[in-house]
Amino acid sequence: MSYNKILIERKLREFLEEDSNYTDVSSSTIPIEAISSAKIISKSNGYISGLEELKILFDLLNVQINLKKNDGDPIKNGDIIAELTGNTRNILIGERIGLNLITHMSAITSTTRKYVSIIHDSNKRVKIACTRKTTPGLRIFEKKATVLGGGDPHRFSLDDMILLKDTHLKFYDGKISLLLSDIKKSASFSKKIEIEIEKVDDVLIAARGGADIIMLDNFTAEMVDKAIKLLNKHNLREHVLIEVSGNINQKNIADYLISEPDIISTSEITQRPSEFVDLSLRFN
Repeated sequence: MSYNKILIERKLREFLEEDSNYTDVSSSTIPIEAISSAKIISKSNGYISGLEELKILFDLLNVQINLKKNDGDPIKNGDIIAELTGNTRNILIGERIGLNLITHMSAITSTTRKYVSIIHDSNKRVKIACTRKTTPGLRIFEKKATVLGGGDPHRFSLDDMILLKDTHLKFYDGKISLLLSDIKKSASFSKKIEIEIEKVDDVLIAARGGADIIMLDNFTAEMVDKAIKLLNKHNLREHVLIEVSGNINQKNIADYLISEPDIISTSEITQRPSEFVDLSLRFN
């Protein structure tokens, strides 16, 4: 999964400016013309991502990079991820930015893979998705890492789709039908409409009101099962997608898979990825 290279370059230039500004004072004793070779090595198992960004970063620094893995590949302790050759100072300028980015992205990819594996073992057709709870400035990288792990990126920004939450319903005194009616009058036909509900019976109101996606927010697994059975009873299940979100983790996701919602979204993937991937740069 690739994004606009120009936009990625702009982000990486910002990272370089933040980290080194005009000079690296720690490397001032290294001859300016010194050339070195180095490698990036895995010190743990997991899945690697961020390699496209790593190449762009070192291209900006005029350091030759030879990638030994592809984005999304499984890795194990001791694997060589990339080989570098170029100006020693420039390698050091890019070291921490590159390692920080691919370590973070790889943790997200590896965590997503854990969820995908659990879903696969359940034989249920359910998508795992991240949320818009991302690190400011890093969203494009975190979403991409989720996709590389086999997950769905969900919304990138507020204009991707309509997502009506309890904060919107507050201004309608909780009247789901009225909110959906008003938003359908103002929304483009090209935008899907998702609404968040907090009570089982509201699933019928949302489906009949024209929602494309219904988010069951902070539901227990038993409540999810009741909501889906209610939709089936009234022949509405095929008309909507069901997303389940809120307090779902690797320990309890299996309970939510039983009733087979369409999507399960969790902020754990991007906010607190559980699968740390340890990477290191070493000079030859």
